[in-house]
Amino acid sequence: GRRVAASLGQTGRPVLDLVIPAGERFKSRASADRIQDFLLGSGISRTDTVVAVGGGVTSDLVGYAAATVLRGVPWGIVSTTLMGMVDAAIGGKTGVNHRAGKNLIGAFWQPRFVICDPSVLHTLPARHLVAGLGEVVKYAGLVGQEMHSLVESYMMKGDLYDQSLLGRIIRDSIACKAEIVARDETDEGVRRWLNLGHTFAHAIESALGYGRLLHGEAVLIGLAAAVELSILAGVSTNRKSGAYSEMIAKCLRWLPKRKIDGTAALAAMRMDKKRDGTRLNFVLLERPGRPLIRAGIKPALVREALNRAIRLYELHGGRNAPTVSR
Repeated sequence: GRRVAASLGQTGRPVLDLVIPAGERFKSRASADRIQDFLLGSGISRTDTVVAVGGGVTSDLVGYAAATVLRGVPWGIVSTTLMGMVDAAIGGKTGVNHRAGKNLIGAFWQPRFVICDPSVLHTLPARHLVAGLGEVVKYAGLVGQEMHSLVESYMMKGDLYDQSLLGRIIRDSIACKAEIVARDETDEGVRRWLNLGHTFAHAIESALGYGRLLHGEAVLIGLAAAVELSILAGVSTNRKSGAYSEMIAKCLRWLPKRKIDGTAALAAMRMDKKRDGTRLNFVLLERPGRPLIRAGIKPALVREALNRAIRLYELHGGRNAPTVSR
């Protein structure tokens, strides 16, 4: 952040900065109020630019403030986490959590620029790289074999900080998301594919309490549930999803152990923002590379898919830490 502020200061224009706490539990209306108060108190105008420096929580919060102050001011992102680079910084979704559920308050507000420099990922603990990998594994499910092979190579390398592979993963993930967002900016059609595993993940985060698992860690469990639901709903088979399921299971071994209350997660799922009326929408996989959206799935199947994913996480979670070097 200090480096970015110093660089911007070289333009000769005044630079004011605000440091906000990290973590999902701070992605709140109180935090958004604080940022809005700072911007308005600083005399911001529509010819100024707001720059978010940080991960996904930071860009969601700052983007929401930029979208709502003066009914919208220009903003940009310098992303500093793998989660931010491959997902949160791309696509213009901004917002905060509500006690009723995750990301229930927000706006679509596209940044003027996004800067993703893989070299800053060396500042992250390995756990945050694994969390970012949750979104990358999601893209492997949406894209299919080419992305799957790249992620497999990264996992087999044994070095989460490998710059060459990280650069390729970030580039390909951004390309995947940007192409989908360009076709459906406001989440009314194919952009819903990007929610693969997220209906389950958001419910798990809400049931546990925000911050107990990082978002990408919950996404990995959610992806396991989405695969199970695809099979239970008759959309896919064990043979078609086998290799993808194995990849998810390998990632689950790197997650910290938490006790997930399936009943509480199912209750939280009822407030999912992607529902049509009272019907929940789920992204399923016929096979990797062939996503589809289904609504009106029987609650018993959803419950069973979630329970299977939780059991898989309980079996594999916390078994070993990822091998890293810097």
